[in-house]
Amino acid sequence: MKHRQMIVKAIVVAAIIGLASCDWIKTKSDTERDSTAFSEVTFDQEAAELAEAAKAVEAAEQAEAAPAQEEGLGAEEWDISVRTFDLDSQEPGPGYEAIIRRDGKALQVAEGRTEGYPEDMLQPFGNVWQADVNFDGHTDVMICLGLEPVSDQVFIRYDAWIYNPANDNFTLAPSFRGIINPEIDKKEHRMLGHYIARDGKTKVYNAYYWQSDGDIKPIGQSWNE
Repeated sequence: MKHRQMIVKAIVVAAIIGLASCDWIKTKSDTERDSTAFSEVTFDQEAAELAEAAKAVEAAEQAEAAPAQEEGLGAEEWDISVRTFDLDSQEPGPGYEAIIRRDGKALQVAEGRTEGYPEDMLQPFGNVWQADVNFDGHTDVMICLGLEPVSDQVFIRYDAWIYNPANDNFTLAPSFRGIINPEIDKKEHRMLGHYIARDGKTKVYNAYYWQSDGDIKPIGQSWNE
């Protein structure tokens, strides 16, 4: 690997020296340019591109040297199509069916229902959010439940379907929909929810942690921003 890095660096240095000595790398004055002239690249641009290429090679080599157990963590990218139905239903509320596919094959159908929100608040209902929300290194799936009108603001909620690589399927985490306007705090490995205070400006945040049983528990911590 070190030998390959030395070769790449030597190529980059040689190319830069060669560019510096080439007579054809010139810029014309504005009066000499016309619409038929070819696109010219300055020496600085060429050097920058070569440097970026060298960085890309080095990054690829570092990826190859990464521990085997790091490969594939959080790399799932699910192909998901969602069908919504009963949009005018108030009890038990509109429904959805999300077909989760991998490599073109259906892995699972996730089914659920939302609250009986007004029809004009259902525009985002069925939208998909993919992210590692329980911080286990695998991509989970969240289905938007629409916008819940509350006083002078709206809340957005999601159903969370958590991927379990051990049995290769998704499990609904019912308590996730209790998080208002959910966000991911990767640094602290927690979920955040927020709403707007009565002043119409301040965001009030609450923090939630995943439990060993797969449930979500608020930790009684809140702050304003």
